[in-house]
Amino acid sequence: MILQLNRLGFSHHNHHRNMSEASFASLQAFRLQVAGNLHRVMESFILGSGVLSIKWIHQCFRILPILNNEFAKLMGEIDYPVSSWEACSIEEYLDYTISMLELLNAISSSLSHLNQARVSLSHALSLMKNSPGFDVERLREITVHDSVKGIKGSEGNGERNRNEKEWIFHEGMMVLRSTGFWTCGVVLSGLKSDARPIMEIMGTGMVVDCSLIRFDSMFRKKITEERGLVKELEEVNETLRMIVLKGVGDSDAVIELKRRLDVIGNGVKGLKEEEEGLFAEFMAARNKVLETLRAKNK
Repeated sequence: MILQLNRLGFSHHNHHRNMSEASFASLQAFRLQVAGNLHRVMESFILGSGVLSIKWIHQCFRILPILNNEFAKLMGEIDYPVSSWEACSIEEYLDYTISMLELLNAISSSLSHLNQARVSLSHALSLMKNSPGFDVERLREITVHDSVKGIKGSEGNGERNRNEKEWIFHEGMMVLRSTGFWTCGVVLSGLKSDARPIMEIMGTGMVVDCSLIRFDSMFRKKITEERGLVKELEEVNETLRMIVLKGVGDSDAVIELKRRLDVIGNGVKGLKEEEEGLFAEFMAARNKVLETLRAKNK
């Protein structure tokens, strides 16, 4: 599959004409690294026939720490450590990180809801096993959490006059913002089986690079037209419907349902660990910037 790897950075200025070749090369390498990771996620989605799964959502989530590491590498290559950041760079980074923390909290809430639904269904299966007269119609399918209020991504700073390092920082932040917000939108929309999270997060003012457009379109179409649950949830509900239809706790079906609930449990656990690790990473990075800012103001 061929991707349009146009540059991930959306400024229409010609700053690179006055930029050192080494700095411009570092920026381009950063953009290509991000594009390469998006390529792999997109390829995985297409090879899986566009099937949404917890495994694939986790793969999307793993882009975020890679982005953070690549951005840190870029700052090192242009010799622009946190201690040297100008006010506009600090403001832009703090704005981005607080938005990411809010999005990660929303993801945490969705994961908690999903895990609670899994635990409730597992408890119902235990009651059915221990109570021969248990009414199987009391079993409830797993549904998604429908609250998406207050979910959005910031649009970042407007145009300003910047020196070379500030401009490269800004271009890198545009990559982080658009790709980071989009990734969180994919995770939330996948967990909720609803296109609203990604639409609200990206908003009308968020610029999406052309390497994301096709994938973004495919993902939204999958969610809006098919409104399907992620594969693991749909498999649980299919087995549950079969048990209810038979009107009796078929032992093979119950065993299969328990197995599929375990699959969801492990998937949610992995996503939760990823979310907690990312939250801690963003908090640590944010605190480092704030400490540097306080030291400068002394």
